[in-house]
Order: sequence, then structure tokens, then C-alpha cells
Amino acid sequence: MDAVRPPTWLRWVAVAVVAGGIFFASVLDPPSSGVPSLGPLGTFGMDKWLHALAYAALAGTLASALAPGRSPTVVAALAGLLAVGYGVGIEFVQAPLAARSFSVADMVADAVGAGMAVLGWRAFVGFVGRSQSKRRSESET
Repeated sequence: MDAVRPPTWLRWVAVAVVAGGIFFASVLDPPSSGVPSLGPLGTFGMDKWLHALAYAALAGTLASALAPGRSPTVVAALAGLLAVGYGVGIEFVQAPLAARSFSVADMVADAVGAGMAVLGWRAFVGFVGRSQSKRRSESET
């Protein structure tokens, strides 16, 4: 697994790119047309799906960047908290903007996306760790 892991500096560049993209998209004037009002399954607005996806990407890149030398559970919790904190901060930045507004529903969508990402990341790391442990124990016997 270490052979395919990008260097730490590159993982932090990915975090900066994702966070910058979120910030850029959050302070621009929202598109007036062409964006469907409902997302997949017709349950929530498309904007909520986009929030969840963006913050899942942020939490995932944060988890990857924070991982070296830390407990996977601590990494997952920290990445989730940082991503949600960033989302809350973005909402406060949007509050005074004429074309944007402060939205608790957006923060909930951010938290759902971040939570899903860190839970998935934690499960994946646990699976890979068990798989590597099993291979090592089999090769020793």
C-alpha cells in the first residue's frame, strides 16, 4: 500500500485544491439557470447533493493527508470535524454576500457528506489493515 501512496506534500496540495474550489464556488454568484432544482431520487435540492459531494471530497483528502503516523479513528474524527468546521465558516462568509445566504440546511448537507466520507475511509483503512495482517501471518507460517 505504501508503494502507491502519494507523498505527504502532494496530499496537502490536494486538500488545498479541494478547499479552494469549494471557497471559489461558494462566493461566486450562483448560476441562474441550467441547474436542476432536484437532485438524484428527487428527494433533496441539487445544491444539497453538491454540498455533500464537495465536503465528502474535502473530508477524504483531509483524511489522506492526516493519516501518516496517526490512529485511523482519530484521523477520521479530525478530518470530519475540520471539513464540517470549514463548511460552517463558509456559511458565515456567505452571510453578508448579496447573491448568497447563510443556510443551516447547507451545513447539514456538508456534515452528511463529510461523515459519509470519513466512515467510508475508516472502513477502507480497516479492511486494508486486516488484509495486510492476514497476508503477513500467512507468509510467516
